[in-house]
Amino acid sequence: MVHARLRFALEQLGSGDWQLFERFCSEFLIPDFPALRTTATPSGDKGRDGELFALSGVARTGFQYSVTASWKSKIRDTVKTAESNGLGYSRLIYCTSQAIGAQADDLVAELWDDHGIVLDIRDREWFCERETSAPERAVAAEELCAQIVDPIVSSRGIATATGAALSSEDARVAMVQLALNESDRFGDKNLTKTSFDALVQSVLVGTSQDDTLDEAKIVARMCELVPHGASNQVAELTRSSLTRLSRKHGPVKHRTSEGKYHLAFEASERWKDAAASYLLDQEALEADLAAAAYGFDAALDGDFDQLKAEARKLRVALERIMLVSGERFAAAVDGAQASFLSADEISEQFSGMDIDFRLHPKQAAAAVLEVIASPSEQTHRHLVRVLDAYTLMAFLHQTPDVQKALARVFDNAKVWLDTSALLPLVAERLIDDPTERSQTNLLAAAVASGVSLFVTDGVIEELRFHVERCIAYINRNGRWNGGLPFLYSAYMLSGRDESEFSNWATDIRGPVHPEHDIEEFLEEEFGIRRYDLRDVADKADVALRGATDELFRRKHTRYDRGQSSNVVDRLAAHDVENAVGVIELRRGTRPALGHEIWWLTLDKTAFKLSTWLKDALGRDAPDTPALSPDYLSQLLRLGPLRRNVGAEAEHLPLVVDVTRLESVPLELIEVARKTRESMQGMDERRIRREVRDAVFKAKTAMKARHDYAEDAHSKVLDGITGSGKHR
Repeated sequence: MVHARLRFALEQLGSGDWQLFERFCSEFLIPDFPALRTTATPSGDKGRDGELFALSGVARTGFQYSVTASWKSKIRDTVKTAESNGLGYSRLIYCTSQAIGAQADDLVAELWDDHGIVLDIRDREWFCERETSAPERAVAAEELCAQIVDPIVSSRGIATATGAALSSEDARVAMVQLALNESDRFGDKNLTKTSFDALVQSVLVGTSQDDTLDEAKIVARMCELVPHGASNQVAELTRSSLTRLSRKHGPVKHRTSEGKYHLAFEASERWKDAAASYLLDQEALEADLAAAAYGFDAALDGDFDQLKAEARKLRVALERIMLVSGERFAAAVDGAQASFLSADEISEQFSGMDIDFRLHPKQAAAAVLEVIASPSEQTHRHLVRVLDAYTLMAFLHQTPDVQKALARVFDNAKVWLDTSALLPLVAERLIDDPTERSQTNLLAAAVASGVSLFVTDGVIEELRFHVERCIAYINRNGRWNGGLPFLYSAYMLSGRDESEFSNWATDIRGPVHPEHDIEEFLEEEFGIRRYDLRDVADKADVALRGATDELFRRKHTRYDRGQSSNVVDRLAAHDVENAVGVIELRRGTRPALGHEIWWLTLDKTAFKLSTWLKDALGRDAPDTPALSPDYLSQLLRLGPLRRNVGAEAEHLPLVVDVTRLESVPLELIEVARKTRESMQGMDERRIRREVRDAVFKAKTAMKARHDYAEDAHSKVLDGITGSGKHR
């Protein structure tokens, strides 16, 4: 078994820990090399830290232990020093805390060709994979972890390293425990029980048979974690949790004669390993944030330490955003208006934070959104469990009975999709790996959970019009009015041949009955059926229809410039049919997120509708019909439908970001087109990969140029105003 504690310990080793690492290596290698002799001394090691004893008196195998990240230069220097000191080694075993793997292949060949030395690298993964293969190794690993990891994963240590959005140490430890207990949320388990079990265990982190807590202290600390005022209810739920957890073979031990509790030894060890794993995932998130921030600021790009520090600030800011999102979700379940976090709002929130970003808030928001929209598997798992933990804490601040609160959320819903939610689905068919189709997988999980998906005739018409617009753009002959069509941008950035777009689009609709073809396509591909709402919407109150029509007409007049008035009228009418139709179907049903009928959309205007209608209609204004994909994902993970989603919940997307394809610069399309032309005759898979790589490089260069121009503009403003904001 590979233990996260050892991997985390090796990752944390710095230049000041070289003696710890040397002792660890010496003990760890004994099962393979009983004749190993340590040669490292304060006065010098002549190019090696150990060697194998030989009866001839001439050792042929040398050992070098190092924690440096500059492992190539370290190995070359070791060989050079050993040769200058007359150590005729034929084999060098290089032990390192770094992750190297196949990166050393060229160096292995070099040392053999130039020096006749066999290089054998034992890197971080080598140690982790063999941790429990021998008693000596298990002991060596445990000693290293006890010195490096245990202080960090103690209650005080973990509170220092995590939970940046929370103020108290106890709350931070509780958040981590809630995140670590994500498997308890799968299936049909009671969320109130699983949440209290997690919180009670967090209170007991650090306890042992020599350091216990009595029931009164545990209840008091639980009341601080669940500060809604119902102390009697919290006390009763806490006692029930202690009873469950302290059953035979449970994680908590109860000393009944004294009325005191502590974590079992095995549970404490599991906590240490799980906390180390959590911190490893947190570091992976920061690495992804650093990669996303690269290219925005030349000074950051040239200074790894600054870039790493900026990534940590971005992670702290992202956790604050998650807390806000969790609080909003909890408030929406309790009756407040549902909303979703857009890039503009994230940027605005970043501007108001007391964080000294090196990046401009818009750049910081872009970097964060890039990571949460397209995260690595490790980062995605971490983000999901952290968001869910913050959300559960937000619920616990409202009421200790989380299960009862979430029972108000819809069970079997009917959801209508608008065009903004439909286009990303179609675009995801361009992604070769099905596991990376986030919106598709989200809606598939929804359908599997009992949610019914629909589109109106108007949305089908808009999809047909959009495909035709893409083809018109390809055949434009230099004339075009407006931005690049969404599907065209997605198609070109996927690396495909522009001349084949029409053939690809034929899978969506044919030339004879295009709208009927689209209807069949949506049902077969995504389980989305046609269900028109025009007649339902037409029966609505005139004031409701008029106010809704005015809002969406303003939107289309502003954003669809160049379109004929007839097109603007039809687009506004389609939005009204969806919004008002859903509102009418809801009459007499449950309020807030208890509604079972929704309009799934990514349209910012749709989320302004509730406020707009309240201003126009007063108290008679209906609840918002709009639901965003990120809220749907959260509902599937935490609401009643989670019993049908199961472990797949951790793969649901956090956010569906289509803004990256809404305003694609023509420069990137040209890069894709020219790269493809230069690869003619090669394998299609290779061409697409090369196009995607070229587009990525071009985007990075564009980010750098954008930042340079923005910085120059800021300097001009600074000269005028004397300000230095954001720097």
